[in-house]
Amino acid sequence: MNTARPAALVGAYAALPSQRADQEEFYDGLAGRGIADGLEIPFRDGLGEDIHWLAAQMRGRFTRSVITLIPGTMTRVGATGVFGLASGDQDGRRAALAFLREARIAAEEVNQLTGEQSVSALHIHTAPSTTAVGEMFARSLDEIAAGGPAAGGWSTRLVLEHCDAYAPTVPGEKRFLPLEDEIALAREGGIGIAINWGRSAIEAQDPGRPLAQIERLVAEGLLEGVMFSGAGPAANEYGGPWADAHLPLTEDEPTSLMDADEVRRCLRAAEGAFSYAGAKIQVPADATVDERLARVGHIMRLLSEHGASPAPVPAGGPVPREA
Repeated sequence: MNTARPAALVGAYAALPSQRADQEEFYDGLAGRGIADGLEIPFRDGLGEDIHWLAAQMRGRFTRSVITLIPGTMTRVGATGVFGLASGDQDGRRAALAFLREARIAAEEVNQLTGEQSVSALHIHTAPSTTAVGEMFARSLDEIAAGGPAAGGWSTRLVLEHCDAYAPTVPGEKRFLPLEDEIALAREGGIGIAINWGRSAIEAQDPGRPLAQIERLVAEGLLEGVMFSGAGPAANEYGGPWADAHLPLTEDEPTSLMDADEVRRCLRAAEGAFSYAGAKIQVPADATVDERLARVGHIMRLLSEHGASPAPVPAGGPVPREA
């Protein structure tokens, strides 16, 4: 059982405004309003255009963050069909290992720039789509364990994020390995597993699947984190039916099957067993910064009921950003 206070994470990139000044206001709001103490940060070909700017947003306030490799992974899967840590293609697996190393180096750079353990974990995945091989993922984990910086090893840990598993009768989105296989691989590799609510629901087109998978991982002692990102059976302004479109709660997007009661059920099942929980949702393109913060806050308030809430903001407000 995890006795530490779970981190409260926000996948801010899904709800981030387009203008930098608004982005800074959004980050200020996440910290200053006590919404999050960590971010889920996307890794594509790096950590954005200006890693120094990102580090300045994080310093002193987002100190329990996670980097997810899924955006860059899916771009490369789409381009090659064979990219992934579980690829049976030698070049595809080697490329994925190199990509992971780039992400870990970037995480170390952020931590050096902030002078803190700002990034603590990276989400990895059992790509490629439809052709992933468990044995190859196990081999990748062995090779990862044998690597690392020359001095002292990495400061970050790896977490296997479960995405929708390949099933011939369900279109799916990511179509990676089934949870059953990932449990065996994670146990063998000594890493935990995170659940994304929407991706688990997409897997079987069933809003009950996330809760069942959370309960299974708790029983196995492998649950690391839960990210709440909605999904549903009808097209909406964010995407098509059963798309991995990061839908908000039902109260903010009627086509989303992720309602407050379902979030609470999942959190009750996970309570005491997870290291972090968070929200990753889209918002309307014309939403103001306050509206974006409010929609994210609707989920994060539910998380705070079950211990996933930021530490109190210090007297005088959050640590100010530095240029």
